[in-house]
Amino acid sequence: MKILFKLLMGLAVLLVVFLIVGMMLPERLQVERSIVIRADASKVYPYISNFRLFNQWSPWAKIDPDVKHTYEGPEQGQGAIMHWRSEHTEVGKGSQKIVEAEPNRHIKIVLAFGGMGKAYANYNLQADQESTTVTWAFDMRFGYNIPGRIMGLFIGDQIGASYDKGLVDLKRLVEQQ
Repeated sequence: MKILFKLLMGLAVLLVVFLIVGMMLPERLQVERSIVIRADASKVYPYISNFRLFNQWSPWAKIDPDVKHTYEGPEQGQGAIMHWRSEHTEVGKGSQKIVEAEPNRHIKIVLAFGGMGKAYANYNLQADQESTTVTWAFDMRFGYNIPGRIMGLFIGDQIGASYDKGLVDLKRLVEQQ
């Protein structure tokens, strides 16, 4: 009986330590990447405001060319929705919906990752006379979700690398037009 009690106490202590350490981890994951594209913002904007064009440069579309997409709402801009489903673990399933769209300047998207919660992506376009700086940002809040906070420690670099690849492909695509 004493051994069982000690085992239960040990498990309880481990659980408390896990909870305390977990709550000390960052509650939020933010990633931001930028690139300068030698084109007017009006040439860049369609590729971020239309999910059918997004898939021409999306880093995840290249990971799984067999990913299944469905679309709802308007073809582009606010209210446009894209759902995806993939057997590939790096792509998974989910949806994204444009909730704010300011032509040639800004897009805000709500991302839902099949049971893993919501996140937001933003595209900001800053144009000058010869080019447009595109900034792609990701923001996810974990709240009291300790496994999410732990996951956030590891996926930030992966998201950043994917954003870098996607932005390079977006630049290539737009500049070739």
